[in-house]
Amino acid sequence: MKRVTIAFIAFMTLFCDVIQAQDLRTLFIEMPDTLQPLLTNNDRRDMIDFWDARMSTPVVNRLDGKSRITELTNDFLSVELSRSSSMQIKMLNNVAGDTLLCIVNTVGAEAYDSRIHFYNSRWERVDGSKFTMPSIADFFLPSDSVGKALEVSDIYLVKLSLKADNDSLKAEYTMPLYMSRSDSARVASQLRPLFYRWTGKRFE
Repeated sequence: MKRVTIAFIAFMTLFCDVIQAQDLRTLFIEMPDTLQPLLTNNDRRDMIDFWDARMSTPVVNRLDGKSRITELTNDFLSVELSRSSSMQIKMLNNVAGDTLLCIVNTVGAEAYDSRIHFYNSRWERVDGSKFTMPSIADFFLPSDSVGKALEVSDIYLVKLSLKADNDSLKAEYTMPLYMSRSDSARVASQLRPLFYRWTGKRFE
């Protein structure tokens, strides 16, 4: 009888951990302020309430700017932090059996630049390479004139985008948006976006 009780308690503990890990709303509210200093715990709670009420009302963040949720599903969250910054969170299934949180923070007004990080459901940074940022050359289509285009593409600005309806990641080289009109036209015509899929271990 004692063994059955211990097994039942262990099962319920695991079950509760899984349920909690699957609750993106709770995870967002409990997100440490150090990971997103613009928003307090109350700000994040209010943003969820506004979304559930189908209200577009923004919250006033710590820099007196306006922040709002732009999309929310069971495993995806997109937040407009300010006019020039945004954040996406995607819950990913891991082959180890736990849940990973992929966070993409993007800044920019014309040309955008992103950073990507991974955490477990306790908001602890996950070690290991889950994604390798592409080089500038990876974005260019094979061409005899690629060398000349690369000569003016000397600044690394890459926008990363997660998807709500699948576990994919899109990478775009955005530096041409800051170039002169002639350089931008020459470079943009030879660029391509890169698409990655989540394998259960990493984006490939």
